[in-house]
Amino acid sequence: MVHELRSSLQKIPYNLKLVLAVIMLGLVSGIFGILLHYLLELVEGIAFGQSEHNTGFLTDGVASSRIGFSLIIVGVSSALVWYFLQRKAKIFSIKAQMKDETSQYKLHFLKQLVHSIWQIIAVGGGAPIGKEAAPREIGALFAGPIGKICSLSKKDQIFLLACGAGAGLAAVYQVPLTSVFFVFETLGIALSIKRFVLVGLTTYVSTYTAGLVISDQALYQIPAIAWSLKETWIIPLLLLFLTPLAWFFGCLSKEVSSNRIKDKRILLTLPTAFLFLAGLASYFPHLLGNGRMMAQEVLNGSNGKTVFLLFILKALVVLITLWAGAYGGTLTPSFALGMAGAALLTMILGSGNQPAVLLLGSVCFLAVTLKAPLSATGLVMGFTGQSLDAIPFLLVTAYLAFGFAKMLDRIPWEKYLRPKTRIIEN
Repeated sequence: MVHELRSSLQKIPYNLKLVLAVIMLGLVSGIFGILLHYLLELVEGIAFGQSEHNTGFLTDGVASSRIGFSLIIVGVSSALVWYFLQRKAKIFSIKAQMKDETSQYKLHFLKQLVHSIWQIIAVGGGAPIGKEAAPREIGALFAGPIGKICSLSKKDQIFLLACGAGAGLAAVYQVPLTSVFFVFETLGIALSIKRFVLVGLTTYVSTYTAGLVISDQALYQIPAIAWSLKETWIIPLLLLFLTPLAWFFGCLSKEVSSNRIKDKRILLTLPTAFLFLAGLASYFPHLLGNGRMMAQEVLNGSNGKTVFLLFILKALVVLITLWAGAYGGTLTPSFALGMAGAALLTMILGSGNQPAVLLLGSVCFLAVTLKAPLSATGLVMGFTGQSLDAIPFLLVTAYLAFGFAKMLDRIPWEKYLRPKTRIIEN
């Protein structure tokens, strides 16, 4: 059947085949977005007896013993799954697949698929990392077979991988235009009108398909904000306070992901990390999950001590979990950390809990960790359902934070941090 389909497609003009390929990829990504949505609800129901889509906070009314038991089960099972997946085969990231020298490698399709699906299971069971990596990886994974069936050139097959990543993100978060920006900002794809249209076609098809089940309502409950120039006075302070923290968190997350434990040690480190998380969750259950509970708790107006501890501990458990062997994203945790950091600053200044400032903090943190100011702005808009009035404030903050972070990147930190040795002459 595949051979017959490929033969039929050979008769179609190349550009039309490329359009058909991105449409097919959008449909597949949207369908898998729906499946992942239902899988997340299923796992949350098993672990906590309820889903985050049906309750304000996933852990409300759930006994600490049940939370702890679920986390230990998820930690042990995740260690086993990721150990056996990586024992004889390598797991390729999207960027690795897009490189010329690695795109030729034959991926183990089923193992890559299980790897991505398990990230959703882990997050549903309480892992403190983002769920956004899984749908992106699945979208990119299906780009390979579709590109080959359509007999696309190697260059366009690589481009299709990027389209799949954008389509996956668009499906689960219902942010089609933002996902287009994400593809060009984070995956190194050269911008052209043709490519912009093709990526947009993929993300909008994916969004519409997944939207048959996944709601496009804002993820966070936030009061209506009347944006005005009164908020701009705090932007320089936010940049000075949050950008170095976001930059440092981004550096650490990159470092721990690069040195993630993959050998037999994962059978000890990952369960231990989840056991540590279970101990913290008995006092701070909002640390669990991808950061949605933490962000909503900050929006609801927590006290200074709670916000400070949530900020420190969330960053800590994300880094420990990734280092210990888990896979997942840092997008939504970064959103929550930015919001908590902005809340801390307003408490220090005594200016009160201002939702506009919290959103400025979240876009600042996201722009730095994603290295994508346009995507960060779109995500904050989509997550919180803001009006177009918010765009200038969020976009200016995002670009200033991004520029500040690039300045920090250029500083030769090793030169200053490396211990100086004294040469003793005889």
